[in-house]
Amino acid sequence: MAVLEIVSHPTITIAPDGTLKRAMSLMTRHRVRHLPVIANGDLVGIVSIGDVVKHRLEDLETESNVLRDAYAR
Repeated sequence: MAVLEIVSHPTITIAPDGTLKRAMSLMTRHRVRHLPVIANGDLVGIVSIGDVVKHRLEDLETESNVLRDAYAR
């Protein structure tokens, strides 16, 4: 079986300058766990749900630390 026979059409992609929010939105809306990153028609990377979650958790941890520091003063 060829990959073409099982790949979803159209393939959901994101540009290298796409935002994390856009990636999360696309993954949620289309129920995909990986987004090919396409630049000038070429595959330049793949963003996984794990990448998104890791980055989001780092953001939340930073925000929590800032709020905790502000509250402690």
